[in-house]
Amino acid sequence: MVNNVVFIIVMLVAVVASALTVYFAIGLQQAKKSKDERESQMSSSNKAIQAICQPTKFKDACEQSMSSANSSEPKELIRAEFKATVEEIKRVMEHSATLQELKKDEKTKAAFADCELLFDWAIQDLERSFDKLGEIDMGKIDDVLLTLQVWLSGALTSQQTCLDSYSEMDGQATAKMTSLLTKSQELTRNGLTILNGLQSLTKDLDLTGLDTSGINRRLMSSDSEFPEWMSLSDRRLLQEAPDEAASPSPPSPTDASSAEAPKSSAESPKSSAESPKSSAESPKSAAESPKSASESSDSAAATGDFKPNVIVAKDGSGKYESVAKAVADAPKRSKERYIILIKAGIYNERVDIPKGVDNIMFIGEGPTKTIITESVSVEKTTPRPTTFNTATVSAAGVGFIAKDITFENSIGPEGHQAVAVRASGDMSAFYNCHFNGYQDTLYAHEGRQFYRDCTITGTIDFVFGDARAVFQNTLLVVRKPMQNQACIVIAEGRKNAESSGGYVFQNCTFSGDKEYLPVKNKNKSYLNRPWRAYAKVIIMQSQIDDIIQPEGYIPMDGDKGLTTGYFVEYGNRGPGANTENRVKWPSIQQLDESDIKKYTPGPYLESESWIPELGIPCIPNMIPGL
Repeated sequence: MVNNVVFIIVMLVAVVASALTVYFAIGLQQAKKSKDERESQMSSSNKAIQAICQPTKFKDACEQSMSSANSSEPKELIRAEFKATVEEIKRVMEHSATLQELKKDEKTKAAFADCELLFDWAIQDLERSFDKLGEIDMGKIDDVLLTLQVWLSGALTSQQTCLDSYSEMDGQATAKMTSLLTKSQELTRNGLTILNGLQSLTKDLDLTGLDTSGINRRLMSSDSEFPEWMSLSDRRLLQEAPDEAASPSPPSPTDASSAEAPKSSAESPKSSAESPKSSAESPKSAAESPKSASESSDSAAATGDFKPNVIVAKDGSGKYESVAKAVADAPKRSKERYIILIKAGIYNERVDIPKGVDNIMFIGEGPTKTIITESVSVEKTTPRPTTFNTATVSAAGVGFIAKDITFENSIGPEGHQAVAVRASGDMSAFYNCHFNGYQDTLYAHEGRQFYRDCTITGTIDFVFGDARAVFQNTLLVVRKPMQNQACIVIAEGRKNAESSGGYVFQNCTFSGDKEYLPVKNKNKSYLNRPWRAYAKVIIMQSQIDDIIQPEGYIPMDGDKGLTTGYFVEYGNRGPGANTENRVKWPSIQQLDESDIKKYTPGPYLESESWIPELGIPCIPNMIPGL
């Protein structure tokens, strides 16, 4: 009996031992399998991270920014990079002792205020890029790719503009701020490099179903002269005839503005590298009076059949007497077009359309009747503002449209940098508008922008910034500067090769004001000078009068941009269009017809084709007969 009990106990122990052995063996196998899966996942993630970061200039920062994603999905890794960039900017804003020190510096108070605003802009652009990428299937990334590139370029431009503001105020403080923004700028540039290289990345990671073959999705339909992102109602509004007949000669500064101060003595040329643009020394040619934007004489046509949301009128007949007050009461984050009709009159005020006040449309009663003017400048205003903060009208809201209005900074040439309009909102459009000023008249700052049938006047760098902008059928008029000043039309500010910024001028006219012509051989004019190293300007199918010096271009700061910039003239006409004696910089490019087509408004602003109408015969892409 005892032997039986012992036998049973031994058998039970053996069974339990066997079960435990099997259990632990299975557990070890499962643990090993889980470990192998984790290692495999980490290995896949690391491989994907390395492949995505391979083309970036700052690889360590790129790989570190994606390390917490715990994913091998390219979309999630790229989003992690965007998120890391946002967190870095926020860290600088909230926890940097250096930033708190700079905040207390009275000398740079204006620059610090700019930076606070611009940091917020950069964060908004990065966050909406993060959200947009999360919404899209990677197989349809082509639908949003250029949008993402433009938004990230905007984030980069905003950070650089912060540094520009500091460079106008204090060199030592600029160095400190530059150091603070180094990592966030590196991460933003990495993000752009990744987006720009998605096509090759799909091959490296063998991502089937990801179509990036048509990088530039259609923004313009083949049968419309307006961007696809404009609603049909917006297109109808823009197609309404304006209100007045314009003069056939280049407009002078508005007679209604305050009187100009007498011209002062000579200025010195441009300052150092990252400092803001300053005045230039003298640069040639005669000009015929270029044609101006077309306007009709039917005053009722200015309002057309639409009903404006509000009316601004100096005589009290509208809801508001101030444009700024009308904007202040406009809805925030609106998906609907909000139309502000601005009746004839001279509005002496500054107007700010901030980010978040979207889809605003200004409609005037004609650019010689509806005038918004102010006189703020870097040199003549106290306390001294930054160039960024001199604008009469600042438009940062998405989808801002203006039609039939003059925007003016009336300070005069002695004010130096004095902006009439700073356009910083994506998908902005200006139609039959005049921009009057002297130095830095139009700050086409960032985002996609479209200018049609406009007139821009000035002396030095009077179209500048780093927007992705197309100017079509637009008149650019050189005005009489101060003594010993040169006149330069364009100063594009693309600093990094990854950025999407750059200006295209198609069927534009470069000419001179009647007061400038007698001094054109003394105060010589140039098309362009590179504000930054990767400045990008394409002038095509345009009229260039003989006010432009034969060499066409001058440096702004030593040899910056002379090798790395990108400057193209193609199919231009007029006595100033001869390129035989142009400067021989490596940055001067020669393109054939197949290459130049990608800079026509269609492809450049995400459209298969562009048909310029409004009285100009055209076919998609290139304008016929020019």
